[in-house]
Amino acid sequence: MNNQLKSRIMRRVYAIWFVRRIAPPVVSMAFFAYLALRETAQGFFVAQIVSNFLMIASNVWSIPGFVGAAVMHARPETLFVIAFSILAVFVLAIKLLQNIRMITMHSNQMLGSKVTFK
Repeated sequence: MNNQLKSRIMRRVYAIWFVRRIAPPVVSMAFFAYLALRETAQGFFVAQIVSNFLMIASNVWSIPGFVGAAVMHARPETLFVIAFSILAVFVLAIKLLQNIRMITMHSNQMLGSKVTFK
């Protein structure tokens, strides 16, 4: 088969695969990230929080008090966003560790069963 024709066919196959498998999750993640950032920006002023945190960060022992006071005085919607974010990070970290474990196990199996050609 002509290499140029083969390249065009494979380019189309990969383009269709990308549109069907990669684009929907990326678009949905971008949409939900936009919603989360918009709600976060409406819920509290992040620059002021960072400024206050940097002022007390010189004393390491005052950081838990700052975080506790911020949580105690936050609105329920803000607490929901924080809790959901912590939960999402925890679930994604578990998935990442599982994937890393699976990849390392698979690569160890592949290295252990080398085939030699004579």
